[in-house]
Amino acid sequence: MKAKLGLLCLALSAFSFPAVSSESFGGSWNITGYEEPNLSSSYTWCFNFTVTGGVLGYSNSGTWNVPSYSAGWSGEWYRNGDEIILHGVADGTYLFSWKGRVLGESKIGGRQVEFFINGGTDTAGTFYGTRLTAACPAAASSATTSRDPAK
Repeated sequence: MKAKLGLLCLALSAFSFPAVSSESFGGSWNITGYEEPNLSSSYTWCFNFTVTGGVLGYSNSGTWNVPSYSAGWSGEWYRNGDEIILHGVADGTYLFSWKGRVLGESKIGGRQVEFFINGGTDTAGTFYGTRLTAACPAAASSATTSRDPAK
């Protein structure tokens, strides 16, 4: 009886928690960030993720860039299960660290921090992203109001 109850609980839990695919993270994503302390001043950028493998030994890893950021914004990423890690640099001035979760086939979310290469935190907050079906546009976004990618 205990074995049957255990199997029933296991079967029900499989339906209660949707499985997150280990599908490649490559492609284009719109990522919106919300700045601390009150999660205001949102910004959205389109990120292109290329799968190259080999970042820290993860096959589901590669490089990313934001083609509409003319001063240069790029880095590396890797995926470990449902965890996604991004890090990079923009304009030779800002360093980024983004840590989050794959929330479904086309959604991610997590925390980010941006700091100056010479020290000091510039911004921090949360982010949410959705996978796109088309590549990111190369033209600068009209929403871009500063050279700081997080503004």
